Amino acid sequence: MGATHIKRVLTSAVAIPLLVLVIMKGGKLGFAFLVGLASVLGLLEYYAFFFRKGFKGLVGLKALGVVLCLSAVASFYNYDIQAGMVVLVPAFFSAAFICLGGCELHGSKASLLSILVTGFVYIPFLLGHLVLIRGWDRGIVWTFFLLTVVFAGDTAAYYIGSAIGRHKLCPAISPGKTVEGACGGLIANVLIGVWFKASWLSELSWPVVIGLVIFMGIFGQIGDLFESMLKRSVDQKDSGGLLPGHGGVLDRIDGLIFATPVLYYFKTFFLTTS
Repeated sequence: MGATHIKRVLTSAVAIPLLVLVIMKGGKLGFAFLVGLASVLGLLEYYAFFFRKGFKGLVGLKALGVVLCLSAVASFYNYDIQAGMVVLVPAFFSAAFICLGGCELHGSKASLLSILVTGFVYIPFLLGHLVLIRGWDRGIVWTFFLLTVVFAGDTAAYYIGSAIGRHKLCPAISPGKTVEGACGGLIANVLIGVWFKASWLSELSWPVVIGLVIFMGIFGQIGDLFESMLKRSVDQKDSGGLLPGHGGVLDRIDGLIFATPVLYYFKTFFLTTS
């Protein structure tokens, strides 16, 4: 057992019980605080990809990002999806004003604008849907369903890919990911879906549950690849070192960021049960 694997297991052994405790006992407010914290840390890691020390206005940029990030999560907590979408307007205006104020990146204001807007939508806005899911009727069940499906698929893809992976999934973006690992992750997604259907989601039909978890699993893996693409574009292996054995916060929640809105909109528009 390698040192990295030991760190990975120990980190999970500490983080998972804390996560369960917040979901079960922290209420909607405690969970929103956790999502806000994860969003802020993830956004700061994202900024670190592109903005190095010495970048003009870096401190102010980070401060503004934190304020907008927490505003988005607070909007999801206090209101609904419409309120969360309203925060996109000041986020875009802020990015535009930063560019108009003279800041640029590698000689291109358009690149800076794209990075700022993408970062806000990618992390706090998409991840903020978690707060909405926690606020549903039986929100605890749906939250555990989402997290378990995503993390089980991610873990299975990692270990199965490491053990028997032979065919590269997308070598130009992430050389370590394999087709075998991806398939193993989807199988884990389905197994978790079967467990939740039998135990807590009996009102849903089997085709709906299986289709939903496969859809979530696919988007979770796309989210993983998306973050890998960002890291590869700046020649960086991990988004950070906050979680030993896992890397940074973004490395741990990249799949969750993409899978969360999939569950939210699927249930909102295609399921009538709550």
